[in-house]
Amino acid sequence: MSGDGANNDGPLVTLIRDEVLAKGITINGLPIMLNRPNLMNVNVEGLDIYYRDCVIGGPGAFVIPIKEREKVSEAIRNKLVPEVAGRTVAPQPIAAVSNATRISC
Repeated sequence: MSGDGANNDGPLVTLIRDEVLAKGITINGLPIMLNRPNLMNVNVEGLDIYYRDCVIGGPGAFVIPIKEREKVSEAIRNKLVPEVAGRTVAPQPIAAVSNATRISC
């Protein structure tokens, strides 16, 4: 899954995520954080947190944020290679140690 903002159309993202996870599918995230924040999107600085808390899930799920245009190809490759190869990515540290959602889904 990739995108440059929060879900703004259709069912709640968490409902769809949970349906997909129930089918045994892992969802990884590639938040594109190149735009300036605006009133229609989650603050771009927090988009990676939104993806961690609201979008990704399943065994070995991971997020690779894109914060620089020059890193787009590298980030896409770093996301796709482990997915295609069936490998898991090393766990990523999460800023807050809590099961509570840090951002509104």
